Amino acid sequence: MTERFGYWNKVLHVDLSAGTTTVEEPGDAFFRLYGGGRAMAAHYLLKHVPVGADPLGPENVFVLAPGVVTGAPVPGAGRHSVGAMSPLSGGIAESESGGFFGAELKRAGWDGIVVHGASEKPVYLYINNDQVELRDASHLWGKITGDVEDILKTETGEARLRVAQCGPAGENLVRFACVMNDGKEAAGRGGTGAVMGSKKLKAVAVRGTIAVPVADKGALSETAKWVSSTLDTSHRAFHEYGTGAAMQGKNLEGGTPSRNFKLGQFDAVPMIDAVAVAENYRIQMDACYACSVRCKKVVQIEESAANEGVTRKGVPIRSDPQGRYSVDPRYGGPEYESLASLGGNLNVDDLVAICKANEMCNYLGMDSISAGATIAWAMEAYEKGLITIEDTEGQHLRFSHGDDVIAWLSKIAFREGYGDVLAEGSQRVAERIGMGAEEFLTTCKGVEMGMHDPRHMENMRHTYLLSPTGGDHCSPTSDRAGVRNAVGLCNFLQYDGAQTVDIINAVTGWGLDDNDLVTMAHRGQTLARLFNVRHGFTRADDVLPRRFEEDLPKHKGLSPDFQDRLVSEYYAEQGWDPDGNPTADGLRELGITSAFVSLVS
Repeated sequence: MTERFGYWNKVLHVDLSAGTTTVEEPGDAFFRLYGGGRAMAAHYLLKHVPVGADPLGPENVFVLAPGVVTGAPVPGAGRHSVGAMSPLSGGIAESESGGFFGAELKRAGWDGIVVHGASEKPVYLYINNDQVELRDASHLWGKITGDVEDILKTETGEARLRVAQCGPAGENLVRFACVMNDGKEAAGRGGTGAVMGSKKLKAVAVRGTIAVPVADKGALSETAKWVSSTLDTSHRAFHEYGTGAAMQGKNLEGGTPSRNFKLGQFDAVPMIDAVAVAENYRIQMDACYACSVRCKKVVQIEESAANEGVTRKGVPIRSDPQGRYSVDPRYGGPEYESLASLGGNLNVDDLVAICKANEMCNYLGMDSISAGATIAWAMEAYEKGLITIEDTEGQHLRFSHGDDVIAWLSKIAFREGYGDVLAEGSQRVAERIGMGAEEFLTTCKGVEMGMHDPRHMENMRHTYLLSPTGGDHCSPTSDRAGVRNAVGLCNFLQYDGAQTVDIINAVTGWGLDDNDLVTMAHRGQTLARLFNVRHGFTRADDVLPRRFEEDLPKHKGLSPDFQDRLVSEYYAEQGWDPDGNPTADGLRELGITSAFVSLVS
């Protein structure tokens, strides 16, 4: 047998309806073809999800997909993908997360998990290397993510257990519920947490102790040394602040999401950016698996001033000046997307409330982008009288009021009152209301857009127009991002193209070149596109919301003709036909199996 590097040739299939597990050995060609990530998720979705399936029904499948680099001893190798049919879009949902869970799954000897069917009662999947069990989770149902982690570590006796889970939002089928791992890491986009909840799969708990086999440890060690020795020149901003340090520059350029993407600037940005977080409430920076960059904020806030002056690791702990909220450091701190979605786009300048809102999204298991964007849309609808105080049972929906945001996050997660309506996501609510409510949506393919305005950021135009996962800033359409998605390599690591090739080859021993990586990126994008086309998506879905046709003070709106031209150019680049359909010849050129070629023949 040929020695394998970077993968084990083992995919775990879990049938929740039957309560059984089986092991698939897809073969070496499978991993060389897909790498992992979105391409691997799309493979199983195409294979198992029939046309007409309900995303929240048992016919949907839930996929955990690391890549061949995931778990290797090199910075950036802590990424994994989560895939399913999206409860928001009805197309593919694929979202990535960092932390330690993906590496732990690989170190347990598994290349992926595919969950089928649905359980009648809450369960969790326990994996300890080759030991696999479905266990009762009735005692975990209804609990927030941190409590679930604590209980499972005690229950299994594994202090280093890694857990991916849906929170209460997923249990309650909030359509933008996410999958949380390691307390503060989110596979945020597309509603995969609701898919877990629909299957009554509360958590996947993993302990792994087997080193992932790599072809050239020496080369990876040299790369790791390069990252740590060049922090000052290559990764300093991420190392010191994480994401969100550039918010003031974005604001000066007129590209800040503000008042539901209406204004482009928010005067209070210096009060809520990553620098403000560091100066006021951050206590440390955390890292993902094997990474020296340490770009993850951790904040701690006390409700009262009783502990003012107490330090944690030498850093003073601060309190809420208004004595309202405490924030637990186990849930990390707000990165750029949360600072913008729960802050700037809502015109909230209350940094404590933003940190609390971020904590709530993490312990409730709810995508902070879709949650904030849905609330922003609802606030504008409330201003216009399309949502009334009678509808909301007395709870205001006001821009600039952080306390309103806190209240609505809880109502949405538990589907209380009008929160039950907003839990469907902004597009479904707008369609229900009518009266022009769709004119100020900020959704693509039903998924609320990330906090990067395409009128300001040119590279986000293709992303939002053509990402198979809709308004997902982390599913960009570039070859660079497509490759990293497939192999499980972080986009924030400043590796150039040659270094990326070298890392993949050092892990796998495959001897790939630049052209092979471009093909890998196109393969993942095409498989995801094929899934969407199969489920009814057309060229008409590759369009920005009408709000982005409007001008900002410093940027022109993007006309339908301009958008149409970008779409046509991208279809041609990917080898799809003028309607955006992958072709049989194109699939064969990408090495995609005959079973999938038959879908377009």
